[in-house]
Amino acid sequence: MLPTKILKLRLARIAKGKAHLSTQDKLMLVTMESPDLSAHFILRLFKMSLPKQWKFKHETAEDILYSTQLIELIETELIAAYEMHARKYAWYEQCLMYLLNFVVLHPTQQQINAYLRQLDQCLDQAPKIDLLKYFQQHYPSTQHAIALAKSYAGAEQYTQAIEQYEWAMQHATQPNEVAFFAYVNCLIQRQQQYRADVSDVAYAIDLLCRYKKPIDQKAYRKTIQNAVTAFLPPATLQSRAVETHVLADVGRSLNAIGKSMGGIFGSKNVDIPYSQQVIESAPQLLMDSHIVESLIQSDLMQAAMQRLCGSSSIEQTVSTHLLGNLWLLLSQNNQALSLVTQSLQSNQLHELLNDHQLKTTSSLELGDIQTILDQGLVAYLGDARLDKHHPERSILYAQRDELVAEMIGLATWFQQTILYPFADQQARQLQEMQKHLGEQLNNMTLSSGLFAYQYEKQQRAQNLCVWLQRKLDKGTEFEKIQAAWVSLRELKHFHLDEGEEKIAQLQRSLEHYRQIRLKQIVMVQPTVAISPVQQHDDQ
Repeated sequence: MLPTKILKLRLARIAKGKAHLSTQDKLMLVTMESPDLSAHFILRLFKMSLPKQWKFKHETAEDILYSTQLIELIETELIAAYEMHARKYAWYEQCLMYLLNFVVLHPTQQQINAYLRQLDQCLDQAPKIDLLKYFQQHYPSTQHAIALAKSYAGAEQYTQAIEQYEWAMQHATQPNEVAFFAYVNCLIQRQQQYRADVSDVAYAIDLLCRYKKPIDQKAYRKTIQNAVTAFLPPATLQSRAVETHVLADVGRSLNAIGKSMGGIFGSKNVDIPYSQQVIESAPQLLMDSHIVESLIQSDLMQAAMQRLCGSSSIEQTVSTHLLGNLWLLLSQNNQALSLVTQSLQSNQLHELLNDHQLKTTSSLELGDIQTILDQGLVAYLGDARLDKHHPERSILYAQRDELVAEMIGLATWFQQTILYPFADQQARQLQEMQKHLGEQLNNMTLSSGLFAYQYEKQQRAQNLCVWLQRKLDKGTEFEKIQAAWVSLRELKHFHLDEGEEKIAQLQRSLEHYRQIRLKQIVMVQPTVAISPVQQHDDQ
């Protein structure tokens, strides 16, 4: 820091010459003992360095006066000119700390509000947090607590952020939805124990389930999605839909358009469209069999089940069985929640879950279709080249078109007859759980966990509905056939007689198509190499 007398002269020079002095000139004048304003650009690079720590003098009234003028220059011009460096090294925070210590000793609320707006643009690091702590300690309010909590969260100090958000909610005169979602996200990010028997994430889910009529529906859905993701095990999450690469999607679309144009100009397509990447990236349903298996492997949920039934009354192996039965009962019986509540009141939950004979639905056998889904179409049809001039080529075209139409019809049937009712059922079940599960089970970990699985189950069904509708309504033939393969993959979870019949019919059509293809394979004759000895003998 320059001596005050020199700083006074430099600031006066800046005030007089502000019209022709550059921002860099001004910075040189207030930081360098011997600034050379005539130096060219390269020389300035070597001589000049941006300050990291400003040292404002405060021993005398004159020190404070000219330090305040320097701060005004920093805030109004230098910070904007060197924004990245200024944010990194907390220029604004350094200036504000000086002002609060030596100039504005008793700021008004209006002044504090202006400071908070400026601090909101600063990096969440120690200088900013210290200032926000100062405001909260000396002028406590929900506004100051929320600002401090937000900064703590930005610095990934979630415990301190949670404490400040809770203080703000306790002292608030009206609810603050933005702060509530931020608080819940801190719980999700921290992922520790909120209480001895309740994790942060379980508590976050419970709060979201009890939150009535959110104004920002998008923020609510995003927050609850984050909470469910944090709660569920990796084995469940890995079967979620995966976004495909944009360039790959464009490439496939152009390829499909090219083949369509080929059809318009007389070139017919003989192949069945199949993309392993598109099929694997499509939403997958989450079924009861997977959920029960996941619950069985969850120590957290098993411990919660034991607490619900009474830890001394059942062994761990029995509680595992009861946990699976509890899920099946809730997912298959609309009156299950009231039954569970009644049994808990009479200490008969153990008997209730044992008395109900509950089973997961067995999968349909897909046969060769399953081979295609697992290994690709080439594994079923082979990779041989076809004879384009085969006399029965038209028969292959016809069978191919018939098979394509049948597959698209099956996808539409699956969407309308099975998937839509299934998705509606899951939405109703989720709504029922959200309203009553937490209150009736009186076990936060168990109710939050069961809700998380039901939420995931409902979201998967809804996402698949949207995905299929987009492909079937507006997609190319290629996309519609991928929708058919995905429908077949999911159809196996629903053991219906009509589904078995459609699969059997499609198996026959596929086999017929395959047999016609086999007859039109180009047979390549192996070449026989002639040795030099044979050539000599022939001569």
